[in-house]
Amino acid sequence: MKSLTTAASAFALILAAALSPVAHVRAAGAPISFTSAQVSAGSKAFALHCAPCHGSQLQGGAGPALSGPNFKTLSSKVKARVSDIFTYMTTNMPLNAPASLSHADYVDILAFILSKNGYHAGSAALSFSTASASSASVVHN
Repeated sequence: MKSLTTAASAFALILAAALSPVAHVRAAGAPISFTSAQVSAGSKAFALHCAPCHGSQLQGGAGPALSGPNFKTLSSKVKARVSDIFTYMTTNMPLNAPASLSHADYVDILAFILSKNGYHAGSAALSFSTASASSASVVHN
């Protein structure tokens, strides 16, 4: 159990460093939008590919929380933007097979994560390029 806690702590530090505001140039972008169909598909993809490490409710486990108070604190400390999280996801996740999911899966998983962090589905679908360029905060207040 101690090695699991150590691994989770190390991962959180790596994530914080990767999301550092000086590590990425943020492109200006329109407000983030996604559909309820993307959230639904993202929920299923998250359960399959992400929940084993991040928890079924995004509460964290072997991987850091992706919603809730701990995620909000981390996001505000490093000024995490949608493009930061999305770039990290698409290049490093899932941990056992980085960059192995389809573009649609990554976009849908992001829509699901955003829906759990204060964003609401709309009529415009989220795209890979929009997610990659979004300067919106990960946590919507």
